[in-house]
Amino acid sequence: MDTDILYFTLAVLAAGLALNLKLTLAVLQASRSEREVPQSLLPGMPVPAIAGRAFGDGGKTTVGGPGQPAVLLLLASGCPKCKSKLPELENLLPRAREAGLAIWLVSQEPRWRLRRFLGSSPLAGHVVRVSERDYKTVNPALYSPAYLFVNHEGVLEAAGFIGDDNWQAMRGQLESGLEEAA
Repeated sequence: MDTDILYFTLAVLAAGLALNLKLTLAVLQASRSEREVPQSLLPGMPVPAIAGRAFGDGGKTTVGGPGQPAVLLLLASGCPKCKSKLPELENLLPRAREAGLAIWLVSQEPRWRLRRFLGSSPLAGHVVRVSERDYKTVNPALYSPAYLFVNHEGVLEAAGFIGDDNWQAMRGQLESGLEEAA
């Protein structure tokens, strides 16, 4: 009978040791992943080209990097402020197209959530879905509603929240460009 108690005690100690080891390794892994978070992009820094899938047809596409100047939009479906920005963004699409400026809504969210968020918005044709890792490359702090202005050389010109001074300046340029064309 004494051996049964001894075996039971050893089994409890072994289970406690295994649990302690598992928790210690989980904490170590979490601390490592925190250190691997990329730094925020700053104006003047190159924006890496990020490959993803177009929301509409699922085809492969690349955003950022050198090529056409672009506005990368960073929105979250659960953000009420982001939802309120959709009409303004929809109005910018034709102006940006005429000015040669690409607009991409970059997202890591699942298709069903994006479909519910965007509804029948024309922005749905400007969505690129990327991996979580690539999304954190351009938005490590997960800000929204935010933007990145990328020039034709793939260099970040400005970044911030939709509606700030740089955003208003870009909107003004697009609106005045259309008025001049008319």
